[in-house]
Amino acid sequence: MKVAKKTMKSISMLMLAGSLGLTGAVGSLSISEHHVSAQEVKNEINYETSANEFLEFVKAKNWEAAYTQLSQNLQSAVSKETFSTLWTQLSTPYGEVKETSLEGVKSDGVHTKVTYIVKAKQGAYKQVIKFNREGKIDDFLFDVITAPESFLNPSYNHPENYTEKEVIIGEGKYALPGVLTVPKGKGPFPVVVLVHGSGPNDMDETMTVFKPFRDIAAGLANDGVAVLRYDKRTRVHTVKTGMEPKFSIQEETVIDANLAVDKLKSLPEIDSKNIFVLGHSQGAFALPLIVENDKKDDIKGIIGVAGPAGKFHDLMLWQMEEQLKLAEKMQAPKEQINALKETLATYQKQFGILKDPKNTKENIPADFLLQPGYWWFDLRDYVPTELAMKQDIPTLLLQGGKDLQVPVSEFEAWKSALEKRDNVDYKLYPNMFHTLVDYPGEPNWMTEYMTPGNVSESFLSDIAEWVKTGSIKSDEEKPEPKPGEQKPSPKVYWDGLLMKKGQIGKIEVVKPINLWKREGDKLTFVRVLKPGEQYRVYKYDNKFGGQYGLGDNHYITNMKGYVNYKTPSKAKLKELY
Repeated sequence: MKVAKKTMKSISMLMLAGSLGLTGAVGSLSISEHHVSAQEVKNEINYETSANEFLEFVKAKNWEAAYTQLSQNLQSAVSKETFSTLWTQLSTPYGEVKETSLEGVKSDGVHTKVTYIVKAKQGAYKQVIKFNREGKIDDFLFDVITAPESFLNPSYNHPENYTEKEVIIGEGKYALPGVLTVPKGKGPFPVVVLVHGSGPNDMDETMTVFKPFRDIAAGLANDGVAVLRYDKRTRVHTVKTGMEPKFSIQEETVIDANLAVDKLKSLPEIDSKNIFVLGHSQGAFALPLIVENDKKDDIKGIIGVAGPAGKFHDLMLWQMEEQLKLAEKMQAPKEQINALKETLATYQKQFGILKDPKNTKENIPADFLLQPGYWWFDLRDYVPTELAMKQDIPTLLLQGGKDLQVPVSEFEAWKSALEKRDNVDYKLYPNMFHTLVDYPGEPNWMTEYMTPGNVSESFLSDIAEWVKTGSIKSDEEKPEPKPGEQKPSPKVYWDGLLMKKGQIGKIEVVKPINLWKREGDKLTFVRVLKPGEQYRVYKYDNKFGGQYGLGDNHYITNMKGYVNYKTPSKAKLKELY
């Protein structure tokens, strides 16, 4: 059983770190589902058959036969004896499997993924079997199920203004799939690399009902700035990284960010002299390390968003204490409060062991239960502000006023530490919380994370301005309207969609439907709109069987059962006008 305990702790650590970023192993969906990754695989290897055979071996507990289907890289990380224990411990919490159905077979450029929806006694989950190009299983993932309709399509997303293409970050054992979003027009363009928060994130940094990295890619690309985002190493190679004995934040985050920067230098559509790196949450925490590892000075500037200023474990403990205080204030059920107290006590004890100077990453005590222990001890004495004070790279630091994960006090600590540097800009967004979305109410660690929304346009325009000019204007510095000019209209949202003047209603997509562009009496196919997306409607006419006009000569045909059309209330129209 010793092997089993060690194996499970190695994997569980990759989920545990999601505390700071509130992110987990969740599915990746592209902007309006249109980017080039995840295309259907047509190959001489029958991946579905191989996956089914593997799962039959596992079901029959024929571990030796199942193990022969693993790649050399995966076998080097997991022994035959460890493999059976690992798989059992990952699947056991879900209980007895009731039903398994195939969701699809798709490629992301690194792996061909066979995904199943598994309904088990304790709940449903996704089972993702990842194959390498030789048809061997290179990794696997037990994933949560997300509903596409939970994610709002940003009002500022205009796919006709940009293109997207697959890129591969790094090579070999830990290569990562990525997507480069490039504005249309004459390049080369400045570019921003997006670095994830804690946990095994996808390239959209999907969390609950948000996709902040997807929103950033669309928003910046529509403002003339390219964006590179990629799946995190702990998501693509979950098992292999979980079994690394000396796995640190370098392997988790830093190295891949530098590899992404290096990749961009060779792309003709990218201005290699204007490469920026944006880190969110733990990604911002790691920015000084990424800069330190940028030996050729390829990074023009860095953007830290909701970045912890001090030690990782200190902030994590503070988060738990705050959650307990809030639960007590809200008179949560006694069992919930007791569970929070028990968790807090456990971590207080573990962090006491971590802080003991006689313990080091070369001498990790047996009673330190947070795994991998090397990760924690390697990071123990790292303070990002102390390293950033010694650096001289243009920096933009952004913070949400309603962030309960990384509070404003951390932002103030950054400002205090870097006060002697003259190339650092700061901005606070009063209503923004940790997912980079504005929340109108009082955050409570839960409600704000269940209310769908998108990254705000003002946040994105500030980043684009800083990337292109090297500075941003504060709200006070933004010019007042000239005499005779009208003040900007207040922003009015209708079920998460920003309303615009001239709008008569909105469309909600129920079933996949074509988006058309009119050119005289001819319709040109643009793309397929997906269920859950919503769009502003500016007109309706009877051409082509009846169509809703979405602006810029784009139309959706009025097909019963495929779209729902809604008109705004008088109160909403009054707000807008």
